[in-house]
Amino acid sequence: MRDGDGVRLVPPGPEHVRMLVGLGQDELARRWGDAVPVRDETQARAAVAVASQGWAEQRPWTPRRWVVETRAGDDGWQGAGTVEYRPDGHGGVEVGFAVHPEHRGHGVATTALGLALGYAFEQDGAALARWRAEVGNWASRRVAWRLGFSVPQRVRGLMPGWGEDTGPRDGWIATLAREEPRRPAYPWLRTPVLRGERVVLRPWREDADDAAALLSVDDLARSFVGPVLPPATQEGVASWLAAQREGAAGGTGLRWCIADAEDDAALGLMSVFGLRSPFEMGCGTVGYWLLPSGRGRGAVTEALTLASRYAFGELGLHRLAADADVRNAASHRALLRAGFRWVATEAQACVYTQDGEREDNVRFELLADAEVQQAPRPGPPASVLGSAGVDGTDGTGDRGIPTLRTDGLVLRPWRSDPGEADRMVEAATDPVTRQYLPELPDPYTSAEALGFIDRALLAARRGEQLTWCVAEEGSDVPLGNVSLSGLDRGTRTAEVGYWAHPQARGRGVVTSAVAAVLRHAFAAEESYGLGLRRVFLRAAASNVASQRVARAVGMREVGRDRLAEMLRDGTVEDMVRFDRLAEDAEPSAPTDR
Repeated sequence: MRDGDGVRLVPPGPEHVRMLVGLGQDELARRWGDAVPVRDETQARAAVAVASQGWAEQRPWTPRRWVVETRAGDDGWQGAGTVEYRPDGHGGVEVGFAVHPEHRGHGVATTALGLALGYAFEQDGAALARWRAEVGNWASRRVAWRLGFSVPQRVRGLMPGWGEDTGPRDGWIATLAREEPRRPAYPWLRTPVLRGERVVLRPWREDADDAAALLSVDDLARSFVGPVLPPATQEGVASWLAAQREGAAGGTGLRWCIADAEDDAALGLMSVFGLRSPFEMGCGTVGYWLLPSGRGRGAVTEALTLASRYAFGELGLHRLAADADVRNAASHRALLRAGFRWVATEAQACVYTQDGEREDNVRFELLADAEVQQAPRPGPPASVLGSAGVDGTDGTGDRGIPTLRTDGLVLRPWRSDPGEADRMVEAATDPVTRQYLPELPDPYTSAEALGFIDRALLAARRGEQLTWCVAEEGSDVPLGNVSLSGLDRGTRTAEVGYWAHPQARGRGVVTSAVAAVLRHAFAAEESYGLGLRRVFLRAAASNVASQRVARAVGMREVGRDRLAEMLRDGTVEDMVRFDRLAEDAEPSAPTDR
């Protein structure tokens, strides 16, 4: 006999026949195959006799079978279920248990199995216990979890069928070693309901409504997240819904249904996963997709906000990452609106099928620490900056992009955050900018802006180009861009280029900014300048504003290339060339600001 916490294990006896018959006839116990397979008193008495013989013989391979009893007040003890283990003859045992319907939900199974494990390890010298159950038997899985069993692995066809369907069923299997503590080895997460103004994040339901919604997944969703979507069949959807609790039960992530806040209709999925990665403790990754009915209403942005707030608060994470196909501009915008910032664009990292098309992957991040989130992203380590690869394309030292100040302006590096990207998109989609910069992508999205920033920072680290964001002092709002490209340390030359945000035109902003950049370009290296001898500019003949800036900062027209420039609208016109040398006189301060 073994006992503890109001529960005891005793060998089966005649007094347990009625309980065993009731347990054997219970549909749920039969469904999961946990109960002693008896249907009447004759079978029950035979089962008791077999168990009694086993206890009498005590052979190493004989199954150890107990009846679980609980206290019944002043009436003593009453049968509440069964528990057993079956030795394999090699130091391992396989456990099984079942609880009578009248005693479920009170921790009886956990206590009883704990007592049986103690006997197996201490009395029988077992080294390892194995638990298995059919996929979907969550009650049994939770008992194993409470007692410290490992994260279950899914095995196809592990369990026999039941009733009329006797075909093999998928099963879970987990283990517990003798020396391991009998307490949870990993968290079992709860999928909470999170309410927003337009959407609610709730658990998926295995009902007709959610199943019907999932059958509306369209080609657009499949083109970007096809491998994680449910198959387009009723059987596939049912299987997918049944698996939604796996991540939470294993402590690795949560999956929510994004539902309409008014009618609770399913709109898509939001997930936080990768929570127990051994190299990224405290980090997670968000994933999401929308059904056609969920698009164009800000559902993903609000869902991201709800999920990230819960991840940082209740789950205690400090960083969330997100990945999106470079073509998925809608996903990029949603992430930026939710506060994520662009991190990197990884070449050919999105490949959805074997030998499929290779697309770039755009990576974003959101940090719980707002101060760190707003700070500049870390650059490459010194080992990268100070070295060159076999092709010479890696960094060879980072001079950095110096901050320059002039006339109420601050010229600084661009930052990879949503606000900066939005200002760049506004400027790049302006008709005047587009006309004279025909090489800009069309459409120009936040992803293109963030990619531009990334390339600009990399070019600065390589000493190839310096690109400044022209920001208003005080507000720090971006007003324009100035760059020195084609930096040639041999000839000590560079080309200057610039553009203004529509709101900054006509105020002398670009003139002042370019003048500051030229002063830095011509300053001696010992004075932390670039030590250039010549800076040149090329401007379309009709771009009068650009030429006006060139003349205002002391550049001279030195030539014209006839019909050398094609503009966005297809017009072909002359290209006017300007330059300025280090020895040229410094122009008087601009008076148009």
